[in-house]
Amino acid sequence: MTIGSYVLDRRLVLKGGAATIAGIVAGPAVRAQGRPDAVVFTIADLHAPYARLPALLDAIRKQKAEVGVPTALLVNGDIFERGNVVCQRSGGAADWAFLSAVAKEMPVVVNLGNHETAILDDMSTFVARADQAGIQVVSNLVDRRTGRFFAPVSERLGLGGMDISLLGLAATNPFVYRPNVRETLTFLDTTQFVADAFEDTAAGADLNVIMSHAGVSPDKTFIDALPAGTVMQGAHDHLNIDMNHNEVRYFHGGSWGSHIGMLSLTHAGDTVQTAYQTVDIAPGGGDAELADVIEGQKAEHLTDEDRAIVAVIPEPLDMHQSILVATDAMRLATEADVALIGHTTFGAPLAAGPLTNYDFDAFVRFGGGLKVAEVSGETLRQMLSRANQFAAKTLDGRTGDYVHVRDVDIDGSRTYRLAVNAWTATNQTAYLGTTDLPFEDVEGLELKAVIADHLASVFQ
Repeated sequence: MTIGSYVLDRRLVLKGGAATIAGIVAGPAVRAQGRPDAVVFTIADLHAPYARLPALLDAIRKQKAEVGVPTALLVNGDIFERGNVVCQRSGGAADWAFLSAVAKEMPVVVNLGNHETAILDDMSTFVARADQAGIQVVSNLVDRRTGRFFAPVSERLGLGGMDISLLGLAATNPFVYRPNVRETLTFLDTTQFVADAFEDTAAGADLNVIMSHAGVSPDKTFIDALPAGTVMQGAHDHLNIDMNHNEVRYFHGGSWGSHIGMLSLTHAGDTVQTAYQTVDIAPGGGDAELADVIEGQKAEHLTDEDRAIVAVIPEPLDMHQSILVATDAMRLATEADVALIGHTTFGAPLAAGPLTNYDFDAFVRFGGGLKVAEVSGETLRQMLSRANQFAAKTLDGRTGDYVHVRDVDIDGSRTYRLAVNAWTATNQTAYLGTTDLPFEDVEGLELKAVIADHLASVFQ
């Protein structure tokens, strides 16, 4: 099977066809009324969420005990976060402790994301470490140095008497990988890869699952070609959605450990019926042993500067409310009428209590300059029609990347001063749906500093 200039070794593609992941096949049993045959836990875009990681581990264990059927965990990429200085300085000690703890209790399959190399310089290092921990890895990322895949593109999971095929898709935008890492990667066209590989990797399975870290926009290019009954676990865009799109179950499970997904599987004749739900994960509490690991790592790696308090937040804010605090800061600092900023600039929402520099870096992940442009009311109205997509109900209403903005009444005959961060301006086609807005730098302003100063002044 040839994809571009790369030949897919059928033994590699169909590796899972010869044998399921060892030790996890369970024959069908008489189940209680309404009880599924198996449950697959799903998470993605973790980004080292140390405030929630012990609670996440505890929730997985409790849900496993409650359902009383075979379980597995699918992690759809982005385990590490470079902006988490404890994660970076410790080599992800707490993250590996979390994965290893789950792997002792159930099969764990990881699809490579772009942040597996956030703290590592070589994707193969992550794959080797995962293998040592008993974790299966899938991906269609190619190692440019060898011309081979970093991991099998697919695996087979035997669970509750069902044969489940798993196909891994990577993010293909080179700029979401660190510069020294992207030079080692070759990306395959996502749509063509699925067209070439899906039939073989899915052959004979009771249920076909695609773990896609490509993002919504690439997913939309091939989802309509998938057979009814396929399940697709999306990621990369930090969305929280669940929809039935032309008989394909398509879901994203949020980010930063805020949710754990539960995909219930029930064998029904020649088909597998699926049901999906999410369990919210609140910060604090959870598994005491993992919490101790995290506190120990923080004690070792956080400096006095990391622990310095930026502001004291009086009450918890959800993600949209938290980001609107940032857009207010941008708007005021640039004397703009409207401020927009992309959603994945942010990680964890603002929690009640002291916000340290360490916590602030989990809230605002990336810095950079601020830019402004003069836009007509009609152009601004078109931009805003793509904003705040967390409220979209259909796949057509999703573009993957999008901006948050505070509600504003637009006068089509007016001209508005618009403020954005540099990343949004550079990628205006993806975020704003425009191609030629002439943004100008605002000298002397830096995104993270502007937001930190605003938080300090508002929450004294």
